[in-house]
Amino acid sequence: MTSRSQTKTGLKMAAKSTAIVAGIALSVTIGAGPVFSSSDRESEGSEKHESQKSESKLYGTVQKIPADRGGLWIVNGREIKVTGETRIKEEYGKAVSGSYVEVEGTNTGKVFTATKIEVKRAKK
Repeated sequence: MTSRSQTKTGLKMAAKSTAIVAGIALSVTIGAGPVFSSSDRESEGSEKHESQKSESKLYGTVQKIPADRGGLWIVNGREIKVTGETRIKEEYGKAVSGSYVEVEGTNTGKVFTATKIEVKRAKK
C-alpha cells in the first residue's frame, strides 16, 4: 500500500509504503524534501524569468524601422522589439529612420521590449 501526504499548496512532501513480509509489517517513509511536478518547475522557472526583467529607458537615433512599424527596430545599434501594445508618441515628428527617440520598456537578457517610444525634438 502506498500513500502520499500533501501540503495546502499541493506539493508532495512524503511517500509512505507499507508491506507485510513474513508476518512483519514494514513501513518506509521517504521524504527528503518537496517533490515538484514538471508544471511546478515550469511556473518556478517563469517566476525566475519574470524577476530577471528590468524596466529601462534609453535614448538614441532610429537606424532601422520596419514598414509596418511593428517588429524589430534598431536604435543606436540596439534591437528593440515593438509590439501592438507599444505606444508611439509623435508630438515632435514622425518616427522614421534618423529620428531621435526615447524608448521605455523592459530588458530581459538581450531582448529590449518597448512599452513606449517617444520622438524627441531634434538636437541642435
